[in-house]
Amino acid sequence: MARAGLRQAGLRRARGWLLWVAAVVTIAAGCAGPPTAVAESTAPALAPGQARLWFYRPYEPSESLNLARIDVNGRYIGAVANGAAFYRDVPPGRYHIVPESFGRDINQDRNVDLAPGQQLYVKIVSLRAWTDAACKNCGRDTFYAWLVPNAVGQDEIASDRGGL
Repeated sequence: MARAGLRQAGLRRARGWLLWVAAVVTIAAGCAGPPTAVAESTAPALAPGQARLWFYRPYEPSESLNLARIDVNGRYIGAVANGAAFYRDVPPGRYHIVPESFGRDINQDRNVDLAPGQQLYVKIVSLRAWTDAACKNCGRDTFYAWLVPNAVGQDEIASDRGGL
């Protein structure tokens, strides 16, 4: 009988410990936000003779949480997470911006001409519901690059879940 009492006390202690761990994990998960990158306010000043490309994705938990890889002029330039932003300083010129995407659709990529000192905001949006005829009942990453006015891009980066 003494063994049964010790066993029950041990089970109660283990159960209490598991409940405590579950509560801590639940609280931590509720506090976690989307991954963040550089904040616009902390970005250094643009070097003379350069241009800046901003890439960002609004936080959309119902869309793809995968990284959206970005190619510029056929070369990988970086990846942006759901709810994050990054920038690249580039020489002025013509750029072809393509988010790598499983799904292929029209108007996914953009051609832009950048002048010295210009900043351009590229909003990367996801449409997970887009599929091709070979893939029924599945969602694949399909990303689009949208050019947005500077004021809109700045506001969305600053306001998205408290700022990026």
